[in-house]
Amino acid sequence: MGRPRPRKNKYQDIAQFERRVSELDKKLGKVRAEKAAEAVSHGGSAVGGRGMSYGFRIGSEFVGAILVGAAIGYGLDLLLGTKPWLLLLFFLLGFAAGVLNVMRGYQQLQGDISRETGGNIGHSVPDNDDD
Repeated sequence: MGRPRPRKNKYQDIAQFERRVSELDKKLGKVRAEKAAEAVSHGGSAVGGRGMSYGFRIGSEFVGAILVGAAIGYGLDLLLGTKPWLLLLFFLLGFAAGVLNVMRGYQQLQGDISRETGGNIGHSVPDNDDD
């Protein structure tokens, strides 16, 4: 197995551990600062990724509301024998609910972007023709 390593002083071990932690903290601080600078230089790509997730969520809620409305209408038509009137009515109600969900989701996304960017998004920047 080999010879056992000589044991250092307990205080030396603690000092070496604290030095390693301090170095690691400095490295983490540099990496965090680089990541923050990169996020700012990319114009809030985290907001863009969040926008994409909002888009998928809103789209699926829209389709889901229509399908649920149509399913309720179809079920009621089968029970009450009123084909196709309740299907059409609940399809339209599902569509209206889907549109309301889209509008609510858009307002929530705009609020999140405003809070995160402080409203500094979409300001015009002069191009070469504006000189």
